[in-house]
Amino acid sequence: MLAINEASGILRVEIAKGSNDIRYMITEGGIPIYDACLWLDLVSINSYLTGERYAYALLRYFRFLKRHSLTHREVTNKSIIEEYIKDLLGLDEKIINIESRITFTALNTHITVLKSFYHWLEDELKVISNPVLFNSKRVKKHLLTNTKLLYGQVWDYEIEESVFSRVTYRKKREHLKWYTQEEINTISNNLNSIRDKAIFIISIETGMRIGEILGLKLEHFDPFEPSLQVVRELNSDNRALAKTQERVLIIPQTLADLIQTYLITERSESDLSSSNYLFLNNIGVYKGRPLKTRNFLRILKNAGEAAGLSRTEIRTHSGRSTRAQQLVELMRDNPELGITPTFIDEEMGWKNPRTVKIYEKGYSLKQKRKIINRITPILLQNIKHPSEEQ
Repeated sequence: MLAINEASGILRVEIAKGSNDIRYMITEGGIPIYDACLWLDLVSINSYLTGERYAYALLRYFRFLKRHSLTHREVTNKSIIEEYIKDLLGLDEKIINIESRITFTALNTHITVLKSFYHWLEDELKVISNPVLFNSKRVKKHLLTNTKLLYGQVWDYEIEESVFSRVTYRKKREHLKWYTQEEINTISNNLNSIRDKAIFIISIETGMRIGEILGLKLEHFDPFEPSLQVVRELNSDNRALAKTQERVLIIPQTLADLIQTYLITERSESDLSSSNYLFLNNIGVYKGRPLKTRNFLRILKNAGEAAGLSRTEIRTHSGRSTRAQQLVELMRDNPELGITPTFIDEEMGWKNPRTVKIYEKGYSLKQKRKIINRITPILLQNIKHPSEEQ
């Protein structure tokens, strides 16, 4: 095993790229750390984006250990883990406050990574004593109250009272679940390029994830039988990833025309290296390179803000949620259209047929509001005022 506490060598995350593959490694002085790399390969099976997130979380832990002249296999008791949590929070044994350097969502990720890593080490018989034990039923109630600290994923041993008992919690961020037609129109009007309008409308009219949209290649667009093809493949150029089932989505002629207009105008001017990606950067040093998710999120937030919405509300997933909600409402309100739960599952690429139930619940609440709004005036008319009874 490579010692993490060697004086020479810098700990860092490195990327190994194949023809259409990305692997994340933690290295010291350019030499891969065996345990970490094996585990990262395991957690990256379904998504290399997960591998990236977990690699940087584990790197932070390894750097903490190196400062204390330890290796990950030498950590055998909870005290080191507790000190690491304090280090993440920037505590130095101070009280957490709203200005803490790390959010509880991020803290949860770091702790989840440690749990998973040490659980794997234990399964592989690489450690004798696991400092992060699993499946305990002994959970302190005060850790699960308020914001449900760490989403209920707490240690099975007692975390020091001084760490968590006097926490000031951050307010949970609220996102825009789905768009109204007015919001769709105003956001679209504030998008400054044909490319951005096309991406936004694709998300609304097909329910594709932003990773699926930005992973589209030229051959995935059929202008003659207007459709887009979702293909599960590793797009190492922009890390766009299809997480749902492969499928062919029929699109309106108007959307096909918009994509065609983009191809012969903005994209034609931007394609400096004969890229096969559908959506490219239009300007800047990365002109002609595939557009990345974070870049489009910034563009969408700018458009949403210009439309009068809060930047913190805007997310790329709202277009997908809007499409799902529209299909569920059409299924219930217009049965003659022949929309079924199976059709919705196929359109959205859902593997679990129970997912549609989430949107059906939202539909039911909406219908209840409509019914209450209709019957309330009638009920009020039938209720006699006290003065009328005398």
